[in-house]
Amino acid sequence: MIVDRAHSFILQARLAISLAWVAGYVNVVAVLTCGFVVSHITGNATTLGSDLAQERWSAALLMAVLLLAFFVGAFISGFAIEFARQRNWASIYVMPAALELALLSAFAIGVRLHDPSSPEHGTTLWWMTIVATLSMGVQNATITRISSGVVRTTHLTGIVTDLGHESAQLAIVRWMFGRGVGQVTTDSHGPSFQRLFLLASILGSFIFGSACGAFIYLVFPHWSMVAPIALLGVVMLQDIRTPICELEEALLAEMAGHLAYRTDIAVFKAIPRGGDAREAHLPDLAAWVDRLPKAKRIIVLDLSRTQAFGPLAASALHSMFLAAARTDHRVIVAGLDSGEVATINALSRSDLLHSNNSAPDMSTALRIASEPARHPWQETEPVISRV
Repeated sequence: MIVDRAHSFILQARLAISLAWVAGYVNVVAVLTCGFVVSHITGNATTLGSDLAQERWSAALLMAVLLLAFFVGAFISGFAIEFARQRNWASIYVMPAALELALLSAFAIGVRLHDPSSPEHGTTLWWMTIVATLSMGVQNATITRISSGVVRTTHLTGIVTDLGHESAQLAIVRWMFGRGVGQVTTDSHGPSFQRLFLLASILGSFIFGSACGAFIYLVFPHWSMVAPIALLGVVMLQDIRTPICELEEALLAEMAGHLAYRTDIAVFKAIPRGGDAREAHLPDLAAWVDRLPKAKRIIVLDLSRTQAFGPLAASALHSMFLAAARTDHRVIVAGLDSGEVATINALSRSDLLHSNNSAPDMSTALRIASEPARHPWQETEPVISRV
């Protein structure tokens, strides 16, 4: 069993905020050069209806083509991601990212040749708006796949809707009923201060990107597209350099013969695919735990092949234990020595790893797994240390 690679919440947040800035920037440059929005299709769909009613056939055709371009961009992104996943590439998102980079570079050529004194028209208007819209379709579909449909970056209607809706939910739960946020939900879909911060950050990043794009275009119109292309290039190279581990199930008989009869224990190995193994990120461990079968009640996670123990790893492990407590799984982490355990605990500011849920080697971890838990599994949620 190979569990699909997935960005953790923190990685999703970083990526979403960066791409929202790119989308706001590209959209405002397209408006200033061509007079049309390209990061979303709502306005263009409205304009299409108006043009059809007024029998402006040429304008209506352009709007219809832009709608199609956004669809085609999303289709190409989905095709590229699935192509890379089927071939087990180290990064399944590098192809759509490279495609968006190429499309924005083509759009930048048009901006470089554009006369800032008047909007584009004719053939140049068509190809510039189509290319920019294609790039936004690719981007929106890619971040949608990365976040499992939770995050969009090229338009703000859903972001503002979620922000308002989830703020109301959180206010009712926390202040009217006095319940903690953690008692409501711990996943990335439900209301939480963390998710509200992400939504607000995407909104602010899009607006900030629009402001930056407008300002830089007014000062350096011919070179205004350098900034978003450079940022997107950095994002793509970072994803290539630091791939996300896959979690692959190991045969229990291979790990310890005397446990082969135990059907409630499963062992998973974190395996970096490509890039520098010491820089590999852990995947979304909470989502992974949520997908584990109920029959596999005790899970041993072998991290001996990963060497990244920064704040992102601490956050991923913390979310994993919360999900395990919620789904009645017991997770034991193997392959971390005492120094690495101390680092994780220091970064998480809690007793995240202890003798009942971590071990320096696989044999010790399997021995812990075969023994009754010394406290209820629900207590795998880390206890915050009081300083």
